[in-house]
Amino acid sequence: MQGRVCVVTGATRGIGRATARELAALGAELVLVGRDQRMLDEAVGATAKETGNDRISGIRMDLASMNSIRKGAAEILQRWPAIHVLVNNAGVNAKRRTPSADGRELTLAVNHLAPFLLTSLLAPALIRAAPSRVVNVTSVFAHLGHVDLDDLEQGRRSYSSTRAYNRSKLANVMFTLELAERLRGTGVTANGVSPGLVATDLLREHWYMTSPKLRFWHGLLMTPERAAERVVHVATSPALERVTGTILTGSDKPARVPRGARDPGRRTRLWELTAIMTTAPTIPVRNPTR
Repeated sequence: MQGRVCVVTGATRGIGRATARELAALGAELVLVGRDQRMLDEAVGATAKETGNDRISGIRMDLASMNSIRKGAAEILQRWPAIHVLVNNAGVNAKRRTPSADGRELTLAVNHLAPFLLTSLLAPALIRAAPSRVVNVTSVFAHLGHVDLDDLEQGRRSYSSTRAYNRSKLANVMFTLELAERLRGTGVTANGVSPGLVATDLLREHWYMTSPKLRFWHGLLMTPERAAERVVHVATSPALERVTGTILTGSDKPARVPRGARDPGRRTRLWELTAIMTTAPTIPVRNPTR
């Protein structure tokens, strides 16, 4: 990874921080993205110290704010005009219906709208650096999700944090597959990685992870470091250099795509709706067979 620029979101803790540490250890130039400046500065300093790699920078970006994403992306493009790897890792799971800075349902905004917008903004730098990769961190919970194209923000029914999270992770998968189609021929690949159940703050938001009767789950959870190994494999494996439009679990073998993400028409419709919600730059369809 010497000489390659990698951008990692949600890089101040959990899977994102462990992913950044491993990429830095491989010699990459790292751009860590986080919303808390103090935590971001600490992560940059600690990662540099732990890996002996001083080519690590931090960009403050609140993924719940489209204005913040645009400002952060503009700074990234100015400082790093060529990007070789973008890891969309950051995620939330709001317990209650909460509006983002733009008035969108928070879980959808951070988990789906934000990576869509950020990837669209950074696409020119990714294409300029080709061969390059977009890696979206998805979840096994995508298999339990349902994306209602007429009610993306779950506004017509009572709010459920579980439904909101599952829906957002299914949207990640749909976005990944559609992005891969639109980037065919550019040298940029787009894949998702579903690392498994991981002991992070995000999973601890679920009541069943803190219930005294169900503490046995904790011994079954994967560490952020182990999950990061799977993310980094998808980001760096030579065997995956030309692989695109797949969901992986850490090996080179594609995993089963959630049923809700298999319809190309629904994926395209979700893309169109998300583009309207984010006013993101257009990434045209490049596959002539579509």
